[in-house]
Amino acid sequence: MRPYGPAATQRGVVRECHPQRRRARVWSAGLALLVILCLVSACGSTVAQPRLAGFAAHALGADRMASRAPSDTVVAQQYLARMSLDEKLGQLFLVEFVGPQYDGGNAAMVEQQHAGGILLYNREMPNLQAASSLIQQAQAHAKLPLFVVVDEEGGWVDRLSDIYGFRPSASMIAATGSLDFARAQAAQVAHDMKTVGLNFDLAPDVDVQLVDGPDQDTRTFGTTPGQVTSFSGAWLNALQGQGVIGCLKHFPGLGAATTDAHLGLPLIARSRDQIEQVELAPYRDLIKTGQVGCIMSTDLLMPALDASMPAELSYQIITGVLRHELGYDGVVVTDALYMDGIAQRFSLPDAGVMAIQAGCDFLMGPWLPWQTQAMIDALKGALASGQLSQARIDQSVLRLLKLKLRFGLLSRMVPTSGSGPTAALSPDGARPTLEADVRRGVGAL
Repeated sequence: MRPYGPAATQRGVVRECHPQRRRARVWSAGLALLVILCLVSACGSTVAQPRLAGFAAHALGADRMASRAPSDTVVAQQYLARMSLDEKLGQLFLVEFVGPQYDGGNAAMVEQQHAGGILLYNREMPNLQAASSLIQQAQAHAKLPLFVVVDEEGGWVDRLSDIYGFRPSASMIAATGSLDFARAQAAQVAHDMKTVGLNFDLAPDVDVQLVDGPDQDTRTFGTTPGQVTSFSGAWLNALQGQGVIGCLKHFPGLGAATTDAHLGLPLIARSRDQIEQVELAPYRDLIKTGQVGCIMSTDLLMPALDASMPAELSYQIITGVLRHELGYDGVVVTDALYMDGIAQRFSLPDAGVMAIQAGCDFLMGPWLPWQTQAMIDALKGALASGQLSQARIDQSVLRLLKLKLRFGLLSRMVPTSGSGPTAALSPDGARPTLEADVRRGVGAL
């Protein structure tokens, strides 16, 4: 929303005075009348001219004000200039809440560690009242408005099923052959999410299904790039048209994966030409529309793009392919960094640093304050050692702030007061057991 509306369309009313022709009985009377009428005409013109000039100046001034309305980038930079380092680093985290109560670790990650967003699952949203209360409390205590994020695809990836019941999956939507049906379903998802207080959907899935693998079951819109692009584009446009942020996933593409990305590192041995023509095609075409605000990467190995690093930790894939080759400069969110494809090789803190180095902006993974703090400390260490620059951190924070501005989550009236102190939390013990990891739902799908 811009602070200035369109220029006003007022009209100045000009009244012209026309001399009346009368026959004078005497020359002096006629001359006097002519003089009077000329004076009245001149007076009328004098009055009308400033009114027209005033209108023109008003309209021009409004147009100039509209043209000078600060862009999202300018406003985001104003916010950024007022943020402490702890506040900036906190914005980089999409933390997972544990349970439907706003207390303990849930509250600490918002209030003390300044998380930029929170991720909720079914267990945090057992009913509408509990979910709404949780979100309202979190937003009320956040220094900057939160991204409130959910996996809501439909089918078996449906985090709102306890509240709203079943909704069709991507494959069911595509099977109808109707883009209007896709739009209607996305609009309903947006309506339901907004009713709860959610503002960010990790959907649509734009993987092009090439095999009958564990990550494709009912989740994709089709087996060709064109079908996937058409249906996911219609779905995304309708979702975001209702004010809910969408997110394309799983970059650069899980459509040929035969290994569950939550339980291992899928190896996708396809040629660069095949990947260009199929997996990357929906991203390329949708990015060109300008509607894409967020893309999720995941932990897969594509040797044709990077022979050694999982996609979300790969500079060659995130910065080289997605940002440079495809021209994308929006938010990139990681998949859960505790998923096995990452966790078998890297700790959460190390993975967080590597993801930012690769070009990601939003780190999904921690669900306890000590985990978040360990990742924050690792980022600070990378800054101190020169592995990361302050400019690189600011770049990601700026992208996140711009996305919040674009969807009206963040006020365009930047506070003038300085930043408040940030209380950091220390680790409170050993890492939870594998059982706790499984209970977390092994990450966003």
